[in-house]
Amino acid sequence: MKKILVISNNNDDLNTISAFLEDLIPDCLVIPAQSGVLGIESTKVESPEMVLLDFEIGEIDPYEVCRTLKSEENTKQIPVLLMTDIQSDPKSYVKGLEAGATGFLGKPVDKAELAVQVDMVLRIRSLEKEKAELKRQLQQAQKMESIGTLAGGIAHEFNNILFPIIGYTEMCMYDVPENSKTRKNLVSVLKAADRAKDLIQQIQNFSAKEEHQRKPLKIQYIIKETLKLLRASLPATIAVRYEIDNTCGAVAADPSEIQQVLMNLCTNAYQVMEEKGGELEVTLQEVDLAADDLSFGVDLNPGRYLKLMVKDTGPGFEQTEVKHIFDPQYRTNDRNEGAGLGLNIVHEIIRSYKGMICISSDPDHGTTIDVYLPLMDTQSNNVSEISNETHIPHGTETILLIDDEEDVLEMMHSMLERLGYQVISMLNGVKALEIFQKTSKTFDLVITDQTMPKMTGMELIRELRLIRSDIPIILCTGFNEKITEDNTRHLEIGALIGKPVRIPEIAEIIREVLDQKI
Repeated sequence: MKKILVISNNNDDLNTISAFLEDLIPDCLVIPAQSGVLGIESTKVESPEMVLLDFEIGEIDPYEVCRTLKSEENTKQIPVLLMTDIQSDPKSYVKGLEAGATGFLGKPVDKAELAVQVDMVLRIRSLEKEKAELKRQLQQAQKMESIGTLAGGIAHEFNNILFPIIGYTEMCMYDVPENSKTRKNLVSVLKAADRAKDLIQQIQNFSAKEEHQRKPLKIQYIIKETLKLLRASLPATIAVRYEIDNTCGAVAADPSEIQQVLMNLCTNAYQVMEEKGGELEVTLQEVDLAADDLSFGVDLNPGRYLKLMVKDTGPGFEQTEVKHIFDPQYRTNDRNEGAGLGLNIVHEIIRSYKGMICISSDPDHGTTIDVYLPLMDTQSNNVSEISNETHIPHGTETILLIDDEEDVLEMMHSMLERLGYQVISMLNGVKALEIFQKTSKTFDLVITDQTMPKMTGMELIRELRLIRSDIPIILCTGFNEKITEDNTRHLEIGALIGKPVRIPEIAEIIREVLDQKI
């Protein structure tokens, strides 16, 4: 609905202009004001699309009304048309423009001229709103990019902290009897560390700028962890209840996208309940949609789907609002400003998954959002467990190990010695290069970190290749989006691994790289 405020102390003019506007614009609401003071106050309260200001309002200078509206932060963007006989007084035209008027409308008001002027002003107003919204979206994108960069750096530091925790815990587990209480406690520590590792991976996915990689994924854990993060930011007036079926199958998905979907849906639900409180309910289950189940308009093929439901008990939407809910430009007076954009992002992600999102809402009973994701035909569940019976390959070769984090270096040194290797450790690439120049034939393998001061891992590798081109090398990275297998192929790196890494994994990688040399 378009609001147009008409300021005039002439009842006949008010009635005529109101009739013209309501006839020209079907969804128009005309707000009359019979004085300049009332007009200023009504403009502040109603925020109309435009103001028609009669030049002859009597008790206050119309230019002063115009200047006042243009000086207020919440009214300065609202266009003002001055209604006057501009042909007989050209000075008034100039003075009106200086006061901030958008244009002039001749009196007596002609319906055709009114239609042209109002249409032009409303079009300009719409373009200005779109420009402002695009600017806001750009600022938000830049803000998110900055947050992503910061998150990536934090993830890198956490990986360096987490790597020794995982490594030392695993080494301790191998030293105690399998059925002992100490081993059970260590298993719990390792599980907690694995949860932290997965959470850091989600942060890295969020901060990465490359295309999302989708792979078979069971999203139950992601949903539970996201809800734990969300719970900490919600007020006590909002109860969070969830029922997650742990037996649900896998979908082809990216963890960061699934997290974004759930965060956006839950954030919107929280914001509509923020004032009075309520209940946020999240469920996940498998559903089998037959042809009969799709008759109500779900644009999906029959088959097995994962159904994610997010339900709130806040004030719902009218049916006329629901059809616009995915429009990023759509706003209502009592909705949060980011709702349309957030749901639009969710809609685009789900559509790219060949799934569907359905909304049912009622002003008195809240909103329910159902997300359908197609299940994959796979039963794989690659969950590794540590056991004394696990075969971990050993060796006797000599390894040059480089990492600038002392805690990580000491832990990896102990880990590699435990696997049978002779290890020489260095805290930076410059010192490592000096050692390698003197005794290059001593080493069978080099394991180096990438992000180090003075000399990065890749810079070190280039220098090592000049001294001995056949030396096997493993490059470790905590977080660096520029390091990929593609852009390191020219260095002939034996393996590229991300920290933190588990003992069985790094043991297998070391043996594969060394055995390739034979």
